[in-house]
Amino acid sequence: AASLHAVPTEASLMFIAPALLAGLLAIALPIWLHRMALANPMRHPFASLMFLRQSETQRTAQRTIRYWLLLVLRVAFLSLLALAFAGPLLPPQHASVTAARARLHAIVIDQSLSMQYEQRWARALQEAQAVIDAARSGDQLTLVAASGRRMQVLHDRVPVRDAGAIRTTLQRLRPGVERIDYGQLMTTAESWLTTPRLPTQLHLISDMQQSASPLRFADLQPPEATQLQIHDVSGSAQANSYVSELNVDSASRSLTARIVTNATDNLPQTAILRIDDHEVARRPVNFPAQDSAPARIEGEGAPGAAAGNRTREVDVPFAALDLTQGAHRLTLSIEPSDELPEDDRLYALVEQTRPRVLLVARAAGGDEAAAYFNAAIASLTAPQLDVQQQPARELTARRLKEAALVVESDPAALSSDALTALDDYVAGGGSVLMTLASGAAVRQTRLLAGLRIGDVVRGPAQVAQVQLSHPVLRDSGDWHRVQFFRHLPVQPAPQDRVLIALDDGAPLLLERQVGSGRVLLLTTPLNRDWNDLAIHPLFVRFLADAARYLIGRRAMAQEAQVGAPVITGLTADAGGQIFDPRGKRVLAIDAAPSAERFVPTQAGFYEVRSNAGVKWLAVNTDRRESQLERMSPVSLQRWLALRPQVSAADSADGAARSEQSKQQRSLGYLLLVLAALLCGAELLVANHYLIVRRDAKAVT
Repeated sequence: AASLHAVPTEASLMFIAPALLAGLLAIALPIWLHRMALANPMRHPFASLMFLRQSETQRTAQRTIRYWLLLVLRVAFLSLLALAFAGPLLPPQHASVTAARARLHAIVIDQSLSMQYEQRWARALQEAQAVIDAARSGDQLTLVAASGRRMQVLHDRVPVRDAGAIRTTLQRLRPGVERIDYGQLMTTAESWLTTPRLPTQLHLISDMQQSASPLRFADLQPPEATQLQIHDVSGSAQANSYVSELNVDSASRSLTARIVTNATDNLPQTAILRIDDHEVARRPVNFPAQDSAPARIEGEGAPGAAAGNRTREVDVPFAALDLTQGAHRLTLSIEPSDELPEDDRLYALVEQTRPRVLLVARAAGGDEAAAYFNAAIASLTAPQLDVQQQPARELTARRLKEAALVVESDPAALSSDALTALDDYVAGGGSVLMTLASGAAVRQTRLLAGLRIGDVVRGPAQVAQVQLSHPVLRDSGDWHRVQFFRHLPVQPAPQDRVLIALDDGAPLLLERQVGSGRVLLLTTPLNRDWNDLAIHPLFVRFLADAARYLIGRRAMAQEAQVGAPVITGLTADAGGQIFDPRGKRVLAIDAAPSAERFVPTQAGFYEVRSNAGVKWLAVNTDRRESQLERMSPVSLQRWLALRPQVSAADSADGAARSEQSKQQRSLGYLLLVLAALLCGAELLVANHYLIVRRDAKAVT
């Protein structure tokens, strides 16, 4: 009963600004003018008044209203103008009872990978159709497809009478290959539901996977004035087998595939290994018996994990792989496929090449700094690098093109042609680790443009500042213990970034961008007369971090998941193209060079072509989608208990106000149009009367 009194049930005219109705008093002005207007007496010529008796003539003006049509037009114009500014509203056409019962039904259909299992998708479409059929005539519908990090609103607030468009869209929808996160769905619901809105019923149509639950249970809180209704389409079947991971031993060139199942039967399966699209081996998959399998429960430790879903896993070895130098695409699949074939394959990349480091020495026999660099790089285990020494005078553009990293111990020893080649190499995206020698104070290179190098400062110095947030310096050790006996006072250019500085403010390690490449500059030579850095324990760690940073700075990742952003490694200078597993171009030709990242939408191998060559990206589905165990009834009840409590009176009032605001329309614009028409008519009529009076004067 309280909800019925919130909105008047009788149709009544309402105004946006009723105070402006006082403007209706202006209609008294034309009435007064027409009533008090005096007729001007007409004078007629007469020969002489001398024979007439002079007397005082008294006239009484006839105060009668003339020009009724003109008066009506003026009064109507002023009345319409005042009403238009007051903003009359058209009364609602429907009773408030209908408005109080109106609801917004938000149909959220799970489009993740697990919905491909058996008949889950067909049941989901049936549930969505049932929600549409149960909606009342005054309700509204919203259709949302939830998958991965995207909540795509396909139809926003469609009246029930237009539900045919939603039915057509449902028939075109298909399940995807991404993962759903119920926490992200609920935390973003307020944004894609938008406000203001009717009291909402959020219909979640999903298979209710335990693996889709968020880490924080509080993230499942529905938005305000929203009632959650869960439509579970998982069914009773949950058996699934999938390839969990691939482990490659580069030393022995062997591979081990881990395969997981929660099926109770032991159907014969075969693991098939393909390298670069060629089948190389087959191995039988023999899962341990159900009783002897380790007690591993999917989702164990999470609130409400369903008990009894025992999984079994087995490692299938593939030994003595014949892999040549280069990158290889590995595909491990199990046959026969089950009801969820997308996770029966796993893609991986194996790189059989070591990044090549070009160590530029001062002379053919090497120098002291080159010897330190060579010994430190050879001792690295991660990353493993292939070191090739090159005399400074023989450095060519061809040798630089083959290098992933150039280590230059003395730029002053380079010839003019070598300096030009090195500058072009860095500008094109190359990376250089460089140390300064005393001769660099005399000879400037283009890579050192903008630096001002002073005379050698003799005397002890220590490190005073280290940028520990930089990837090269996070785990490099204690630089404060390195002893410096002399150093070069270098004033950096404005675009340089100082990573390490000495106690007198002189930079020790600089980073600068040159074109698309990068340079790390150590402003001191590796010489025992200058410092003990080369024999300090942190030097090897520093060199490993610097090499990893410079080599992998522009390299794209080798593995990714569907729906996760991936750095492309493409630049505007180098250009390139990206092709999906079906061979279709992912980005337009003009967009690819400027696209620093893209989001893969398919599982398989993506090909990235650039001037630096061809790179591959292995994309797999999120294996959490392969765990089909559903949330326990306890967890579902806890989730439903998080529904915000909204009273019936508040819901009805909100519905009535929302419905009434949509049904009431302002008549102000229409009245302004009519007032403009009357104004034009008034001008024509007034002009007509003026012409008539002028003609009458002219005749007399």
